[in-house]
Amino acid sequence: MTRRIIILACALMSPLAIAQTTITRETTTTQTEVMRLDSTHIMTVVSFAPGDKISVQTAPSTQPVTVRLDRAIAYVAADGKPISPSSIQPGSRVRLEFSGPAADRTVTRVVVLAPE
Repeated sequence: MTRRIIILACALMSPLAIAQTTITRETTTTQTEVMRLDSTHIMTVVSFAPGDKISVQTAPSTQPVTVRLDRAIAYVAADGKPISPSSIQPGSRVRLEFSGPAADRTVTRVVVLAPE
């Protein structure tokens, strides 16, 4: 089931994988990598509003992505034990688990990883 969700998410997000902008005066093209999120990525929290949304990025070179949090979201440590949402701060390393189709997907679980 999880594998199907990951495959579906990747397939739906692949057209958005690379955004291009063009400067018309000099015909210069710049490519910006847009992050595709799935539950295999370890991400860094940029901003966090408990019960509402979380902004994350997989690397300093990627743009932050903001995703909605499910109403019944679970916040857990890497060992699976529940934690308080207040322990999630900008710079925290997390892994997100999603549900729903790409356009309406929400985060159902935030796994907070120990710092390296």
